[in-house]
Amino acid sequence: MPEQQRVSLDCAIVGGGISGLTAAHSLHTRAPEMKIGIFERKNRFGGILHTRNENGFLFETSADSFITDPPAALELCEQLGLADQLLSTRASRRGAQVLFEGRLLPVPAGFQIMGPRRLWPLITSPLLSWKGKLRACCEPWVPRRKDRGDESLAAFAKRRLGKEVFERLVAPLVGGIYTANPDQLSMDAALPRFVAMERNFGSLYRGMRARARKDRSETDESAARYSLFAAPRGGIEQLLRTLRERLPKDSLHTGTTVTELAQAQENAWEFGTDNAHRFTARHLILATPAFAAADLLESYDPELAGELRKIPYAGCAVACLGYAKDQFAQLPCSFGMVIPPNENRQILAASFSSNKFAGRCPDDHLLIRVFLGGAGREAILEKSDEEIVATAHNELAELLTIRGMPTCHHLSRWERSMPQYHVGHAQLVAGIENRVTRTGNLTLIGNAYHGVGIPQCIDGAVRTAEAICKKETA
Repeated sequence: MPEQQRVSLDCAIVGGGISGLTAAHSLHTRAPEMKIGIFERKNRFGGILHTRNENGFLFETSADSFITDPPAALELCEQLGLADQLLSTRASRRGAQVLFEGRLLPVPAGFQIMGPRRLWPLITSPLLSWKGKLRACCEPWVPRRKDRGDESLAAFAKRRLGKEVFERLVAPLVGGIYTANPDQLSMDAALPRFVAMERNFGSLYRGMRARARKDRSETDESAARYSLFAAPRGGIEQLLRTLRERLPKDSLHTGTTVTELAQAQENAWEFGTDNAHRFTARHLILATPAFAAADLLESYDPELAGELRKIPYAGCAVACLGYAKDQFAQLPCSFGMVIPPNENRQILAASFSSNKFAGRCPDDHLLIRVFLGGAGREAILEKSDEEIVATAHNELAELLTIRGMPTCHHLSRWERSMPQYHVGHAQLVAGIENRVTRTGNLTLIGNAYHGVGIPQCIDGAVRTAEAICKKETA
């Protein structure tokens, strides 16, 4: 290709999901003079995040909200002028249910993922036997673990709370977030705050109580305005669209696959695209899945590529089903339900979207998002769309006593979409990042490294933009 057609960039970003878009926006905001290019192989930005609005139903293909603590996503929305467009969860419908011996029972009040703020709801819950309750109540006196090495979720939860609490509460609640095998999921990488509670307070219960006291005394305005979860009124797509609109149009490249990545003179990066353009960039951000970053870096650093391929991925499916309210024998009043592995169901969890947030479907309907697949259960993805939707509906109909078929549905398949934070993940990532640092102008961001949630992805992207701008002004 003629040299005059080569485009020079200050920063190239490969991958147009929430991480890539946030990095581009943060760079453009801090240094508008920088020439940025963001390259996405699909025909739209957003990655697995997408909202479809069909006949009054807001179908979210992946996450439908974000947690407000840590506050990175909330702060980004406020910077973008979306603060007045954020919805809090409905106060009257909070809480979740868990399936136990075929019955849906409430998760004990104050139990968050694996930490009880109150013991009495555990004692009175029909989820646990008296033996399980007594074991859970002993948690404040379980000695701290002296070994500082990484530990699996299963080992940590059983050690601190007992087998029953692990199987009937922790495994399904965490499984609904990480779609992971609890015997392999790393505590240090996935749930470090609970590891810190044990180290700092000697007990999850004491740590959760201390956190509750801090929350009650919190006077920060943004914390008071929103619930634990928030979502844009127009769905996650409203956040993605606003990020896109704030970027220069000539920086956006969809339907574009980056190829032939190599380091050029003066530590700049050179690459081509499948539409026969060539670029050079002084800074490179790879906001792709780890295995895609490995493919791009293979010729540059085979060892780094090999380390990136050690991060495994799982696939899942999200089925959005709409039902008329009169199809239910009794309308569910919670935010959703989780299914323990030992219940031998094909669904992992279900979120009652229109119970959580207003405006998700017509008033006479209920919108439910069903999650299937995950680590060790990916065989569901071998089925046809019709079979997966039928599986989701049949299990919902049995558990919630629903008459008839859904009035509408939408299915999203996400193969190799969920990075698995296996035991040792934090050490693996530290080694990867140490090797990346030697290049001086390469950064890896996304959900494969320091958290799978939207806030964690946003925080990593913002920190990367800050570091690049600091280098530029040094």
